[in-house]
Amino acid sequence: MTRSNSFPSVTNAHHQVAVVIVSYNTRDLLLECLASVFESTKDASLEVVVVDNASEDGSYEAVRNVFPQATAIRNAENLGFGAACDQGMEGTGAPFILLLNSDARLTASAFEALCDCLEKNERCGAAGCKLIDSAGTEVPNTRNFLTPLNQALESAGLRLNSRRLQRTHQPKLDSNNADCSVDWIDGACLMLRREALDQVGLFDERFFMYSEDEDLCLRLKRGGWSVCYCGGATAIHHGAASTGQARGEMLRQFYTSQMLFLEKHRGGRSALGYALAMKCVLLLKSRLAQDGRRRATAREKLRALRDALRLRRAAR
Repeated sequence: MTRSNSFPSVTNAHHQVAVVIVSYNTRDLLLECLASVFESTKDASLEVVVVDNASEDGSYEAVRNVFPQATAIRNAENLGFGAACDQGMEGTGAPFILLLNSDARLTASAFEALCDCLEKNERCGAAGCKLIDSAGTEVPNTRNFLTPLNQALESAGLRLNSRRLQRTHQPKLDSNNADCSVDWIDGACLMLRREALDQVGLFDERFFMYSEDEDLCLRLKRGGWSVCYCGGATAIHHGAASTGQARGEMLRQFYTSQMLFLEKHRGGRSALGYALAMKCVLLLKSRLAQDGRRRATAREKLRALRDALRLRRAAR
């Protein structure tokens, strides 16, 4: 499926914010998500688009019935997260676009904080907020760009005093409760500026799942835009509602996307270096971890990494 990365003219936009939600077999959570959107944005001019990636649980029909004010698009097959987001964004005209996972719940404070961040900072191309899970535990969502080593070091439990060697970024909030030095923020709740997307393009649809948000943020940063974390507001993200339905396949997609990201931005040797470093860490954990569950998880991830490497070689 090929589409242009052009948008409707923002001068004709009738809404302040477009909300784009991609769904895949998360019917009940999707309805909760939509309810939170309309509840949290009562005073906003809004357009809401739900792109359903061939769900089999009645998600599309439920949206049409319960939230007729939302635009629902049904795909005949699962196009992947990035491609479905692009599909939704292309049909909107608002100057700001909020990407929201179907297993997330928006809050009024998060919506206002994200809008304020983009309105007050003209060079902010993307903004995210604090995320918590359903139990109220904070979910890390600010990270440094992937290198061949930083994720392997963090997976091994090493926390080195160098940003280049750290995968997770600890936000340092300024007087406005924001950190605009962030490399990238997860796309679970991410507000984008259309003007910035006009410059750098939409998601790279080669990333079926994972890393498409990191790739976009890197292109935004290279284009002179900032990525900001708003620490004074919170949204809720259950996490893995769609991806958990096929864990093995999603782990393979994760490693495939990580290697694609490195190959695209750092070259093939960096991708292979990453795979080697991760393989070493997972091999050690699969044999030396004291807890049986952790050993089993490491073996599962190791199999997925090997599958991703095999498929990568076959595709070359």
